[in-house]
Amino acid sequence: MSHPDSSLLLLASKQASRIESFHFMRDNGLDIYNPDDTSRQLYLIDQPDITKALADITKLLDEVLPKQRVRIGKRQETSRGQVIRMHNRNSVVIKACMQVQESQFDGYRIDPDVQAILEVNNEMGASHFANMPLNFVVHGQAVHEHYKDYLDRLKARLSTPAIKKFRCHQLVEERRRFESIQKAVDKAIQLSKRACLVRVDGCYKQSFRADVSPSVISNDLDRLIGNMRHNKSQFAPLIQAIFKIEYGASKGYHWHGFFIYDGSMTCKDVLRGKYLLDYWCNVITHGKGSGYNVNGTAAKRQLARYVNSAVEDLALGQLKKSSLAQRINLIAVCRYLAKTRQLIRISNEKRTRQLRIVRGPRFRQLLAKKQ
Repeated sequence: MSHPDSSLLLLASKQASRIESFHFMRDNGLDIYNPDDTSRQLYLIDQPDITKALADITKLLDEVLPKQRVRIGKRQETSRGQVIRMHNRNSVVIKACMQVQESQFDGYRIDPDVQAILEVNNEMGASHFANMPLNFVVHGQAVHEHYKDYLDRLKARLSTPAIKKFRCHQLVEERRRFESIQKAVDKAIQLSKRACLVRVDGCYKQSFRADVSPSVISNDLDRLIGNMRHNKSQFAPLIQAIFKIEYGASKGYHWHGFFIYDGSMTCKDVLRGKYLLDYWCNVITHGKGSGYNVNGTAAKRQLARYVNSAVEDLALGQLKKSSLAQRINLIAVCRYLAKTRQLIRISNEKRTRQLRIVRGPRFRQLLAKKQ
């Protein structure tokens, strides 16, 4: 995969957005207590304040604020014929963020965009309006109008030079991540005559997510990587592995993994993905883990529909180096792994390394043969 030109990068960027939609749909992280479990079934658990607050803030920053027009509430007629304004998805998220307090993040490093929300909450006394009906009048205007003022002030705060500098730094970091990932993928593919590509996503079951911090998932992933380097019986064909840790409002802390195997030693990509997922769920996390194998038959078909591509053209399984469609999808995977969305906006203890590029046992062997 040589350096892509601008037209291929544009196509890959569109594919990366579609891949993101696929992952948002696919990853449920269910607790499989019985065979009738479905993605629509939610488990009620007691979330710590910081877990709930971070989930609400992530939704506000990543899903609500980017909209050009935010509809706050919905009109509904009562049995008495009165028209009142009820909460909708947007207003529920805004209401929750209005009540977030800085004390909930004691002991954590907070990113500037989260700090901006905390400052606006304090300046406006936003929690005062949060528990009032949307059509209630306070200081001469309805509460839903105060919600709009809150969003306007928050957008203005997120447009300050300091925040713009922070976001510019994020874009620079995204470009560096993409270049690092692409360079690692290029090297692995050049070393092997036939590359076998596997993708697995790992997270935690819903009943355990509230207890997962950046340090927990980082330590679990470090243990997985250490075992991959030393377990030659199962990981001998592995050339390269790339991991990206993220935080999502619905998924909590999770990772995306991209694995490049030597196709001359293994061609069973579905089984490789299944083994990796089982290893994460049952060995590394001792039954607390969840996730899915993107190379599975059903997942591949769903992904193909989302990215408008044939199954054989996905960057999964055996790689055909002459296939332009596979090359575009491969670049899209690299861009997806480098994206800035779903960042870890808070962290405790040491700073969590979100991106990990790991050389497998087969890398050194193939490199020695080339020299």
